Amino acid sequence: MKIASVFLVIIFLSGCTTVKYNGSPMAVKNVDYPPVGQEVTAYVGDHMVEKGVIYEEQVLYLKQRVDGFLYDIPSNNYPQVGFDSKQDFFSAVGVIRGALSDPIEALAIKKQGHSKLCVITTLGGRACYDADYERHGRVSETKNSFQQTLIYSGRVGSKINIGYREFSNNTARPAFNNEVEYDLSASRVIGYKGAQIEVLNADNSSITYKLIRNFPNR
Repeated sequence: MKIASVFLVIIFLSGCTTVKYNGSPMAVKNVDYPPVGQEVTAYVGDHMVEKGVIYEEQVLYLKQRVDGFLYDIPSNNYPQVGFDSKQDFFSAVGVIRGALSDPIEALAIKKQGHSKLCVITTLGGRACYDADYERHGRVSETKNSFQQTLIYSGRVGSKINIGYREFSNNTARPAFNNEVEYDLSASRVIGYKGAQIEVLNADNSSITYKLIRNFPNR
């Protein structure tokens, strides 16, 4: 990616820009691991089984602070708030305006290429700067991502320990976490909340297994 200086000349346009608040195009990732029947080895602390859905929103990450004549834009992640046919709009929370500058409404960049980063004002004007930024996805703060996992916690004697975790929007839900002990001398097939695996081999550092059935769809 081309890195541009953040100290180049500001362009201030009087043409009116209307910010669209129609959200961020969502990328949906379905998590379903591992494939049924495949032999897999996991180590202590690894996720053995995963099931869920993750929603990602687009974020503008400004790598280097912009010190402008009218506005200062700190290095930060700025979530997308909307878009139109030519440009994407991002939250301007944290952007600092000068004493004589118009109030701030949003940040904007063109959809294509590495354009200038523009501060859009409540009056529809814009102040644009060359800046070093990138777009990336992150777990959405407005959509409810959810994931269930089984984690290997080791073996003592004939017994193995498995941890169950639930994550909502990438954050663990402690009230739904649990530690379960299974005696392999009783059965090599173990299960929790509908997920079921066959243990092929296990010691205090790793486990080799096959998934029989993942967690049920929610």
